[in-house]
Amino acid sequence: MFIKNDLWRCFKLLHKIFLFIISNCCCFLVKIQMSTISDGTSPFTVNPTDALVLPTVFYPIFEQLNQSGYETILTDIRTTLFKLEEIYPGFSRDFLQILLAKHLPNSSSTVNLNQLILQLEKSCDKSSYYLSPTLTRQEKDFHELNVRSKTLKHILSRIPDDINEKREFLETIKEIASAIKKTLDCLPNLYQYLKTLEARQTLENEKKEFIKSSKHFSNTLKAYFRDNKRDDVYLAANSLLLQTDYLLRAIKLHCEPTTIDPCAYPLLNQHQNQIKLSLFSRHSALSQRQSSTNRTSYENN
Repeated sequence: MFIKNDLWRCFKLLHKIFLFIISNCCCFLVKIQMSTISDGTSPFTVNPTDALVLPTVFYPIFEQLNQSGYETILTDIRTTLFKLEEIYPGFSRDFLQILLAKHLPNSSSTVNLNQLILQLEKSCDKSSYYLSPTLTRQEKDFHELNVRSKTLKHILSRIPDDINEKREFLETIKEIASAIKKTLDCLPNLYQYLKTLEARQTLENEKKEFIKSSKHFSNTLKAYFRDNKRDDVYLAANSLLLQTDYLLRAIKLHCEPTTIDPCAYPLLNQHQNQIKLSLFSRHSALSQRQSSTNRTSYENN
C-alpha cells in the first residue's frame, strides 16, 4: 500500500529518471518499440488504466520539467508517447513498469498500477479537462458540471484509502452514488448550448457510456462484497474516471474546441470505435426485431 509520502517520493524519483531519459530518449523508445513489434503482434490489453497513465503520471512530470527549461524536447516526447500509446495500447503502462523495475526494484513487484493511478488522480492538475466558464463560457450550467464532475473524480480517488475500513468505505460509496446522480442531473441543461444535431448526439452517446460505466462500477462493488477482489474495484473506478473525462470532452469539443489538448485523451480512437460498434449492434438488433415483427404480422394476416 502506497502512502502519500511514498507517492511523493515516487514522483520525485520519476522526475530524476526523466532527466536521464531526455538525453537517451530516442534510443530508449526505439528499443522498447522494436521489442513490441518483434513478434508481429501487440501484447497489450486495453483497459481504462492504460488510458490514464500518460495524463496522470507522465504529463504532470513533464509540467514540472518544463519549468527547468526542457519545454521544446518535452513537447516532442509527449507527442511521441501519445502516438505510441495510440498504436500500441498499454505502451505507457509497460513503459512505467520498466522504469519502476529499474529504479525501484524492491517495490515494483508490489505496486498495483490500477490502485496507484486511481490514487494519483486527486493530486494531478487536470484543469484543462474542464470547461472554462471564467474564460470562454460564463454560463452557470458549465460551472455546475465542472464542480460536480470534479467532486465525483475526487471521491473516486479516495477509494484506495477508504476501502480498508468497511464503514468508511460504505460512506464513500454513498457519496459516489450521489456525485454520479448530480453529474447526470446537470447534463440536460447543457443541450441548449449544443447547436448541431451531431453535437447533441455526441453528448448523448457519452452520457450513455457514462451511465454504462456507472452501472458497471455498481455491479463491481456488489461483487467485491462477495469475493473481496479490490483490483476489480480500482479498475471499475478508473473506467468511471476516464468516462467522466470523455463526457466533459464531448461538450468542450463543440463549445470551446480550441481549448482541447490533442494529447490529453490517449486511446480515444478505440473508445470512439467501441461506441460506433455499440451503436451498430443496437441498430442491427432493432432492425432484426422490426423485421421479425413485420414478418409475424404478415403471416397472421
